[in-house]
Amino acid sequence: MTEKKKSGIAGMVEKNVVKTDPPKWAIRLLNEAVDWWCSLGHEKYNPTLNWKVCNCSYSCGNAEYNDIFVHAGTDRLDAKYVVLHELAHIFSPPREVGKVNWSVHHDDFWDTAWMLFRWAKLPIKYCKQRTGEYRKGAIRAYERGLRHEINKS
Repeated sequence: MTEKKKSGIAGMVEKNVVKTDPPKWAIRLLNEAVDWWCSLGHEKYNPTLNWKVCNCSYSCGNAEYNDIFVHAGTDRLDAKYVVLHELAHIFSPPREVGKVNWSVHHDDFWDTAWMLFRWAKLPIKYCKQRTGEYRKGAIRAYERGLRHEINKS
């Protein structure tokens, strides 16, 4: 019987987390994604990538202002997903929802995240499974983007 993989922080073994420089592939992915985003006419960003490695499969991260923090697991695809997910937070900051609530996973965020996942040619099936851990809004945004792709062709 195989054990189900835990994702995000639940899959972390904190005592095995080591701070290190981001790998070259992650820096290249981030820089190319920012350049692509700017080529679409968006504001120029210069985010900082902070990297830690851990002894687990899945990665997790967070974005604060212009900083991206990644705890990278052993699965490179998952680490790429997390880098782009966190970059989408920088490209689409939190939105006010009501008088006192803020949302970081709003529709604009998910539209941006799916654009980045598609641009990077991440496997869509994997991204759908991974985003399903967040909200139904992620899948609605995926479907909006899919309709947009169909209408373009």
